[in-house]
Amino acid sequence: MDSLIILWHLLKPWVCFVVFIYLCIKMIGWAKNRKAGAIAFGLFFQMILPDPSAEKTIQAVAERKQEVKKQQEGDTEPKDEDKT
Repeated sequence: MDSLIILWHLLKPWVCFVVFIYLCIKMIGWAKNRKAGAIAFGLFFQMILPDPSAEKTIQAVAERKQEVKKQQEGDTEPKDEDKT
């Protein structure tokens, strides 16, 4: 019995790795077929895992929106960041 426990402890990382690979392959198949499970799984992970560059992304989007507004208004002056 002790040898089975030792064997399990040795194989546990490999079993987890194989299960992870299987889940990844399954999710790719679901995503290609646009199944709701893959979409829900992706949204769940996106909520849990933090975005390390979220602040930079938000600033870049805000700057792009300002540029688009200026182009739509016909104002082609470059934005001066010193003036607020």
